[in-house]
Amino acid sequence: MQQSLDAVSPDTVPLEAVPLETVRGMFETDNAPLVPRVRAFLSNVLRTPLSHARFMNELSLMEHMGSNKIMATQHGPGMDLPTLKHLAEEARHAFFFKRQAEAVARRPLDYVQADLLSPAAGRLYFQKLDIGVEQALAGEPPRSKVLYLHVSLIVEFRAVWFYHLYETALRQTGSRISLKSLLAEEQGHLGDMADRLKALGAWDPVRLGRMCALETALFGTLLGRLERAVTPPAAVAA
Repeated sequence: MQQSLDAVSPDTVPLEAVPLETVRGMFETDNAPLVPRVRAFLSNVLRTPLSHARFMNELSLMEHMGSNKIMATQHGPGMDLPTLKHLAEEARHAFFFKRQAEAVARRPLDYVQADLLSPAAGRLYFQKLDIGVEQALAGEPPRSKVLYLHVSLIVEFRAVWFYHLYETALRQTGSRISLKSLLAEEQGHLGDMADRLKALGAWDPVRLGRMCALETALFGTLLGRLERAVTPPAAVAA
């Protein structure tokens, strides 16, 4: 993504004129090598109800961590209507995955290791992403709207990319679980975050591309931890 965005010259194409879909398309291109790994991982997860339930509970936890972060960083007078809507939808996504996970497991599930795949890896992913974005936006004060919007936009890129693959895997296995409404909300978040960054004069696709490259590396590490959690040790060693 970075080389492609660096080729955009502000003399011919103002950075603020580069549309969201251009950045998203470059994100998709950069992540194409990860698609076979994700498909294989999802195939393994969907083989047994137990692993699928633990995976959905993991997704619930990550959505819950996202909603908690919004509440922690944007509470008070700065909690405008779009941010409150984003918070509510992230909490609803956490509820959706938890409900589906418990339906598949046929028992209550907690956010504990036995009911998850790799919770520590998910927390580390968010922590390192936060640090990376804060370093890229060194002039921004902590908990600023610009920081929140950048982190949220990058996470939404990943969510839309991943949930599309997950939805395809669910359809291929004949699952009754559907991510269509969730995907529609996540795609709506993408446009909303981009519009809000533009309104603040903070839309910089080149800088955003650098942050997305960092996130892609972090996601690769997270994926590796999830793969090891559902793949037999002998297969991992091979």
